[in-house]
Amino acid sequence: MTGTASGLPGLPATTSPRESREADVLELLTGPGAREPLSLAVATVQAELADHEVHSVQHRPGDGVTVGYRVWLRTASGDLVEDYVLLSSTAGRDVPDDAAHVVSMQGPSGRLLGWRHPHDPALPGLEVACDPVALEHVVPGSGVVTSIELLGYRPLRRAVVRAVRDGRTAYVKVLRPAAGRGGAPDVLHRLAVLAEAGLPVPAVLAAQSDGLVVLEEVVGTPLVEAIGQDDASGLELDQLVALLDALPASVLDLPRRPAWSDRAADYADAVAAAGIHAHRALAVGREVVARSRTVDLGPVVATHGDFHEGQLTVTRVGEGWRPSGLLDVDTVGPGHRVDDLACLVAHAIALGPAGEAVARRWEQAAQVVVDREALAVRTAGALLSLAAGAVHEAHLAMSTADLLDAAEARLWVR
Repeated sequence: MTGTASGLPGLPATTSPRESREADVLELLTGPGAREPLSLAVATVQAELADHEVHSVQHRPGDGVTVGYRVWLRTASGDLVEDYVLLSSTAGRDVPDDAAHVVSMQGPSGRLLGWRHPHDPALPGLEVACDPVALEHVVPGSGVVTSIELLGYRPLRRAVVRAVRDGRTAYVKVLRPAAGRGGAPDVLHRLAVLAEAGLPVPAVLAAQSDGLVVLEEVVGTPLVEAIGQDDASGLELDQLVALLDALPASVLDLPRRPAWSDRAADYADAVAAAGIHAHRALAVGREVVARSRTVDLGPVVATHGDFHEGQLTVTRVGEGWRPSGLLDVDTVGPGHRVDDLACLVAHAIALGPAGEAVARRWEQAAQVVVDREALAVRTAGALLSLAAGAVHEAHLAMSTADLLDAAEARLWVR
């Protein structure tokens, strides 16, 4: 299926600054104006859009907005069927206008892409990953794939599917097939480097040219569950720091990825684009940027890049928990230890009441490991990034306002 559309009437291009353009796109794609591009996106299946509702919103500061919709289509025979469609204003790297399964059209900030799930034009393996029969040719085993669950999806970037076959759980990462950061070859290289160094990363069970990478389930309980059970009793910061210390020196040769705080201005713009708490977010962003230039971030070392409770599994040993698995190594590379610890603390804070005790425990311990002021500033930056993500996620433990409260407390009330 291929389609193009030259333009959307009544939606002139704008020459306003980036944040204004993204605010315009956000308003378009989450408001009644979305009906027109949605109608163009589904026209290629000879169906008429009857109704739609916004299901998910992802705003990547500086790289546009992607919105997923539940849609109801009226077929040529008059039947009403449900489908799922995505519209994206992102740069659409490596997605040509004539790509299969995608409709390209002009919107207020340039090109808009539209496609029906699971036909993501940048993730050709997603369709297979969402089909249990097709996965039998990918996931090792002899029986049928008895269940699949889409655990996470970042349109045009990556997805993760949990699959069960022969009673064993595997995780299917859906990545861009091409070389470059975040592509399948890059992630496979990072996994190999860490596995060779003895880090407890998941073993690779299979890899395909379409970007599918099948990983073995790592040993242990998700750290977030241990926090909920007993505040991850016995798991002290020094054990987590030891895991970071075990990252090999060769990680320093990998491309460097900006830390969350390095993009504080972008995340502030993302909150402002949503039209809520703009003044507070922009003030936090300015403060993080300014003070990051003066605090002692420490030396450049090997870092995980996105170190938090969702990336770790733990095993109970005696009366306490110990680290047993390290996940999602896509962000591993050179950076500052303070940013890994700031990310850890910020995510624990974002758990709300469930994470209060462990956040306090780890933050106090981290103040001894890295510069206290640098930790405060970079934790505020990580909290700002989480505040931007919370704008469109009503089910989270802490709201955008709550996360901004926590960021402000670390910048101005110390």
